[in-house]
This record gives sequence, structure tokens and C-alpha cells, in this order.
Amino acid sequence: MKAIDDHYHYEPDMFPLERMIRAMDSNEIEKTALIARMCEPFYLDTEFKKEATGALRLLLSLREPTGNMLYEGTVDSEGNFVLDPLTGETYKIYAQPDNSEIAEVIERYPDRFYGWIFINPAGPKDPMKEIEKYISIPQMIGVKTHPWWHQYPIAKLDEVAKWCEENEYPIQVHLGVREMGDYRHLPEKFPDLKIVYLHAGVPFFSEVWDFADEHSNVFFDLSSPYNDNAIVKDAVNTLGAKRCLYGTDGPYGYQNQGEDYDFGLIKGWIENLPISTEDKEKILKKNFEGLIG
Repeated sequence: MKAIDDHYHYEPDMFPLERMIRAMDSNEIEKTALIARMCEPFYLDTEFKKEATGALRLLLSLREPTGNMLYEGTVDSEGNFVLDPLTGETYKIYAQPDNSEIAEVIERYPDRFYGWIFINPAGPKDPMKEIEKYISIPQMIGVKTHPWWHQYPIAKLDEVAKWCEENEYPIQVHLGVREMGDYRHLPEKFPDLKIVYLHAGVPFFSEVWDFADEHSNVFFDLSSPYNDNAIVKDAVNTLGAKRCLYGTDGPYGYQNQGEDYDFGLIKGWIENLPISTEDKEKILKKNFEGLIG
């Protein structure tokens, strides 16, 4: 089935562009919405990393306090991503992701790629100026935010959210903990803002799904190793197909260094769901098209 990937970080050092396009073609990915790289390249390429990711996913989905503690520990006091706390394996998080790389790819392949404008209201650049810089590119279709890794409260997005609401521009949000995970704030303050909570609403999962039941402006992408087949199935069963979007969060996955990213893994979970073909098409493509107008 044909699809649009709503969430992919352009990371040519991990997965060069031409190979990426071939992989898109082989998996019937018509277009991909690119996001600027936000940290040093990393791979979930050992059994320990895979098992640790699975354990975190399970604990969070069960709403176990230990899961919240582990999730909070994925960012250290210096603002680095902690992949393996036992060995001290960390990766630098970029305070200001480079949107110009996305603009360059779109210019080369305007029919294959969209772009999200990645902003950080706690970073060195004014987020509104960053939006103004790229808004004239038609394929730039929304704003990407990461309150968790960039360590700022959701409320710090108010100025950007107001602009997005007024201009019918969707906003992606990766939720964190405490004030960085206040999933109620934006939907309640900006009821016409189109919000996409990433990775099925990690770290809250069903808790935020229940909240979204009364907020029609909230959507969820089903991307990333944070999720598995069971969580995707539960999300679709709870939210309905109309609230869910196919995405990958590539190239971050379980491949080894030098291997191609597997666009088909999460896509296969959706294609194998016991739902109608029409609902699968909504998740894989039509919901995203509706979101960006």
C-alpha cells in the first residue's frame, strides 16, 4: 500500500539520500516529511540496547513509575542523549537543528519530500524568525518541537503555537516529563491548533489517548522504536484510524551501521491491523494529507 512517512530525520551520515530514495521506492513510500538531525548518529545495534528499549516501552505502557524514571534518565544534566547508562554511552543533542539541510533536499527533490521547520524556543535562534525564514517554501508543511530533549516547558511554545493556529500550520511535539510533558496545555489553550504528539504519545501512551478523546485537534504519529506492534494496535483501537499517522523516526532503528533503514517495519504493522483498507489508507497517507491541507 502507498504511504507518506510523516517523520524522518535527514541523517545522510547514517543513510545517504540516494539509498534512502531507493528504500522509499521499494516500500511504496511516495513522500517523506523530513526533520533536521538533532543529535549525533546512534544505532540500536546490540541485544542490550534492543532489550532495554523494549523494557522501557513495556514499563511506560503499563504506567509503571520505574518507566518514568528510566525515560527521564535518557537525557543527562549536560543535555546529552543517554543511550546506555551502564557504559556511559551518550550523544550530543544539537541545540539548534539545521533546517537549511532540509531546504536543500526539498529543492533537489520537491516531489518526494516535505519538511518540518525544527525550532527550539530555548535555543540560540529566535523560533519565529526561523519559521519566517522557511515558510515561503511550499513543501515546508509544519513545525517540529522537542520539549523533552531540548529541556523546556510546553508553555514556552505559546508564541509559536498561536502563530501555527492562526496560519493552520500543524505542530509536532515530542513530550517529556513534568512541565515538559504537559500534554493538556496546547490543546486546551489553542483548540484550533493541529497538534501531533509523536511516537504514539510517549511517555504517556494510553493516558494521553484518553485525554485526546475530547480534543479533536490532537493526532498521534506511530513512529519510532519507542513503539511496537502491540502499542500501535492499541493506539489505533483506542483512538480510531482518523487520529493516527504513519511515520518511522528513521534512520533511528535496529539496523547495524552501514545497513539500510527499514521503512517497511512500522508500515507492516499498520498493513496487518484487523481494520478496513479504508482505515489503513487513512493512517498511511490520507490523514497526513488532510493535516497539511
